[in-house]
Amino acid sequence: MLKTAPTQRNSSFKWTARVIGFVWIFLTGCFAILNIFVFVQPQWIGDTIESPRAGHFGLYSYCISTVNDYEFDCQGTWTNFGTILSPPFAVATFFVGISALLILICLALFVLFLFLRARLVYFICSLIQMICSICLLIALIVYPSGFDHDTIRSVCGSNVNDFYLGTCQIRWAYILAMIAFVNISFLASLGFFLGMKQPKLDTMQEVINPNHILSKYGELNEAFDDLTLSEQVLPSITIQRR
Repeated sequence: MLKTAPTQRNSSFKWTARVIGFVWIFLTGCFAILNIFVFVQPQWIGDTIESPRAGHFGLYSYCISTVNDYEFDCQGTWTNFGTILSPPFAVATFFVGISALLILICLALFVLFLFLRARLVYFICSLIQMICSICLLIALIVYPSGFDHDTIRSVCGSNVNDFYLGTCQIRWAYILAMIAFVNISFLASLGFFLGMKQPKLDTMQEVINPNHILSKYGELNEAFDDLTLSEQVLPSITIQRR
C-alpha cells in the first residue's frame, strides 16, 4: 500500500505541470499577437486638443493631418529604414521587430514537446522569451529619445524635446508595449521555473515505474503511460490485500 503514495504524488505533479504548461503556451501565443499588433500600429504617441495639428506616430510609420484636417498623410515603412523619422525610432523598430520574430520562432519550437523532454524545451523557449523582454525594454527606453524632430514638432509644438512630448501624449500602443514587456518577463520566469521543477528523468521513472521502458517520443506522449501504470499498480494492491 505504501508504494502507491509516491506514484500518486508524481502522477499528480505531472498533470499539474502539464496544465500550467498549456496555460504558459496559451499566454505566449497571446503575447505574440500583442507584439505584432504593437509593432504595426502607428499609435505610440499622438496629438491632443492643445496640439497645433492632428497626427500620430508609431515605430516606423506616422500620419499627419493635411491642411483641411480631414485627411491624413501617412508615411514610413519597416522595409525601408530610410523612411523612419529618427535613428531612435529605427532602433526601436528593429528591436520590436526582432522580438516579434523570436516569439514566432518560440511558438514553432513548441512542437519539440512531442520529441524532446519538457525540461529542455522549457529552457530553450524561456531563453527566447527573455531575449524578447530585453528587446522590448530597449525599445521602450530608446523610443522617447527620438521625439526631437521637426515633423513631431509640427504636431506637438515647438517645445518638444527628447523625452518631452510638448502638447502630445503617449497613446495606447506604447502602453500595450509596456504591458507586453511585463507579460513576456513573467512568462520567461515561469518557463524557467517549470523547467527546473521538471523531475530528472531517471529519478522519475525509478519512483513511478522501475520497469518502464523510455519512449523514443517526447514528454507529452508519456501522458498515455499513466493508464498503463495504474493497471500495473492496482493488481499489486489486490494481491497485498489477499
